[in-house]
Amino acid sequence: MSTTENVYTGALQAPAPFNSIGVKVDSYGQQEISPNSRWKIKSKKRVSFPLEEQIVSGSAEPWNPWKADACVTVEEIISSYKLSCKKLGVQPIHKLLTQLQEITETHHRMKCLDLQGEMLDYESCEALEEIFKRIQFKTINLEWTKMDEDGASALFNMMEYYDSTFCLSISFTKNIGRRGWKAAAQLIQKSSSLQEFKASGIPMMERPASCVARGLKLNYHLRVLRLDRARLSGRPLMLLVSALKMNQMLQELYLADNNLNSVQDSMYLRDLLEVNSAIQLLDLKNNCIFNTGLEDICEGLKRQKQGLKTLILWNNKLTHKGMIPLAAILPNLTYLETLNLGRNRLSDEGVQSLKEGLIANQSVTRLGLASTAITCEGAIAAAEFIAESTRILRLDLRRNRIGTGGLMALTLATKLNHSLVQMDLEKGPVVEKEDWLIETQKQLLLTIAEHCKRNSIGKRTKPGEKRDEAM
Repeated sequence: MSTTENVYTGALQAPAPFNSIGVKVDSYGQQEISPNSRWKIKSKKRVSFPLEEQIVSGSAEPWNPWKADACVTVEEIISSYKLSCKKLGVQPIHKLLTQLQEITETHHRMKCLDLQGEMLDYESCEALEEIFKRIQFKTINLEWTKMDEDGASALFNMMEYYDSTFCLSISFTKNIGRRGWKAAAQLIQKSSSLQEFKASGIPMMERPASCVARGLKLNYHLRVLRLDRARLSGRPLMLLVSALKMNQMLQELYLADNNLNSVQDSMYLRDLLEVNSAIQLLDLKNNCIFNTGLEDICEGLKRQKQGLKTLILWNNKLTHKGMIPLAAILPNLTYLETLNLGRNRLSDEGVQSLKEGLIANQSVTRLGLASTAITCEGAIAAAEFIAESTRILRLDLRRNRIGTGGLMALTLATKLNHSLVQMDLEKGPVVEKEDWLIETQKQLLLTIAEHCKRNSIGKRTKPGEKRDEAM
């Protein structure tokens, strides 16, 4: 038998054990130092698993970052803030101290934290954490503040972590920078309280727009987004629309003064309206939509089964030709309640084109035709709509040259109508120069106001009781 076979035919023996300090004990009680003991000491290890029902031993609620300070006093908050400012080498913000001193209780959200126009560098923002971790707010106003990129990033991260506000305005605040916008996107996406975000007056180039879009894609809380005067035309608007196609929470979108055009921008808006049924208010005033752009918007509205309730097209270079596609879809729009076409040269022909569509429509309650270059003829067309309507609540005809004939038609229409509670007209007579016509106009204006008041009393509301921003 070979040597190899002799090795494997012998009886198997367990290796001599080592004690806890690396010393081997043989079968005769002799100890031998392990050759590896001077580098490594081996110990006996065992792995065992608990029974299935014993794996989870308990649970805990997520930590509330302000709960520990629920009973802190205003004096303690001010003291902590001042101490933090001292450590960071900055002066406390006087406006902030004044607001803190007016607080009477800290366990409810405060109405507003107003830091408008303040200088907020990184250290000043870091000191504000002593406030945010103890007090929450309904509104935080950072408009026109002078922030740098580091300060903006730190501040937005704090607001997201401490769930600081329902409404945040950073309008007209420049130099937010890349990291600042990334933190703003995180705030929009993750804050469970933030419902309104205002960033008007800030050039929304491609990078900031992509950050805001990223935050909007997975947002489940934001209801209002204001991006007026943000230079959104072109690719920034495309990025925003792409995100809002996936967002079904945003209800109000303000895009005024963005120089939106009728070439690409109106098509982006058409695509948005076709897909998104959550947006209820779209403010497009002071843009360059033109008649061709309005056609695109009408195409988007035509495909909506529910959605937009307020459409503001004030000052978009529209004419009477643009009213033809709008009038065509009005009978089928069962959700649109407010339509503002003011500051466009619609002329009498434009109101006449709208008339049949408005009469067939059963949802519009507020119609804005201020500064639309209409005269008595256009007023008569509007009067025909009023006489037929059972839903119209307000009609704005200010800054038009409506003479005695038009006022007579409006007076008769308001007499027949029982829904209109407010008609906005010039306060004094216009056009006419003869005294008896001027007196007639004054009387007609009073009669129209009395008819609206009669309807208002019947509805138990007061005309002009609530300011209507859409008009």
